[in-house]
Amino acid sequence: MTSKISSSSLTSSMVSFLSDLIRIRSICGINTEYLVAERVSVECQKLKLKYELVSAPNQEDRPNVIVTAGNGPSKFLFVGHMDTVNVEDETQWSFPPFAGSIDDKTQRLIGRGSCDNKGGIVCALYTLYLLQQIIDKEKLNISIQLACVVDEESGACSSIGVRYLLDRKLISGCGAIYVYPGTNVTIGHRGLLRLSIDVKGENVHTGSVEWNTKIKGANATTALARILIALEDYSWNNDTDPSFPSLTLTVTPGTIFNGGGFVSVVPSNASAMVDIRLMPSTSVKNILQTIEDIVKTIIDERNEFYCKMTSDSNLSPRLSASITIKNQLPAAAIDSNHPLVLSCVSAVKKILNITPTTNGCGPANEGYMLIDSGIPTICGFGPIGGNVHGVDEWISVPSMAQTVDIYLDIVSNYCQLFR
Repeated sequence: MTSKISSSSLTSSMVSFLSDLIRIRSICGINTEYLVAERVSVECQKLKLKYELVSAPNQEDRPNVIVTAGNGPSKFLFVGHMDTVNVEDETQWSFPPFAGSIDDKTQRLIGRGSCDNKGGIVCALYTLYLLQQIIDKEKLNISIQLACVVDEESGACSSIGVRYLLDRKLISGCGAIYVYPGTNVTIGHRGLLRLSIDVKGENVHTGSVEWNTKIKGANATTALARILIALEDYSWNNDTDPSFPSLTLTVTPGTIFNGGGFVSVVPSNASAMVDIRLMPSTSVKNILQTIEDIVKTIIDERNEFYCKMTSDSNLSPRLSASITIKNQLPAAAIDSNHPLVLSCVSAVKKILNITPTTNGCGPANEGYMLIDSGIPTICGFGPIGGNVHGVDEWISVPSMAQTVDIYLDIVSNYCQLFR
């Protein structure tokens, strides 16, 4: 059973809608998602879909949008986030990153957020539009939801987006798809641990006798640099999982580094971020203990260095360090033979005539929140796109209608709408 309206006839409307969303800057940490939510609301009105704006307390400028097709119990849920990452250098882009331009040669729509994650939101919204026609025609006592959420790019552990809606039971379903790009049926994602390492030293003028003789001063920046190199050189456990081929535990020190305050002053403060991607079997406790041991060893060595330089074995330690957890979320996955996975694979075979892979992905996302809440979730499947977080992020225009067809087929089969 299908809608009388073909998905291909909706392509121009979807492209226009997506271009509008891309033109609205919703960079995490810089802009709010309010104007994106407003534009989604306008499209819902146009398509005669029910919608509700829901904000966490004191976050009225960051509303989530819950769109609903049907009136009965929620059977299926689509999720997409409205915020994006920033653009470092707009001059590197072939087209302006916030113009929503189409490259006619490749039929790609170029723009920040085109595939992560606004394109998926557009496809899911138009899927609900077609599902509404089917639900009305067949008089089905069900509903299908789309949650357009805020604040995912802050680290996929926000309390004001997916988590807020789940905790208040505003979204639910027997299955869900997070509408990330690509034809891999993403059955899970790695976990994430982000740490801040902060080193305190002692500042002194770099031209002073005190620093020349090391009577005063301790360089926090060089101490932290040694810590980061030691973390990079460490032989970490090669944690693997069959659901995540070609992926292991990954530790990346120094993704952000700050140190010093003035060119002629020995730095008394330095900080760096460490990004860690966790496998399902990874012990966070062991990871933290290893990092603590490495940090302590380096700090002790550097304090000993200053003692030796001054020939004062009783010198009070000048360097200290602390470790702070900034983000933490677990790896999560569903079985590759789960009915939702099989429905997705079947739909891709039918519509695209290919057999998709069914692997977990390297980047973390909010799929774990849904899975932990008892909702079997495909943690990523949607329109074809590329250069996520990079220059010339794009989405394939022809794939948008195909994605709507696939989403329709998945919901119809998985929810057994016509049996």
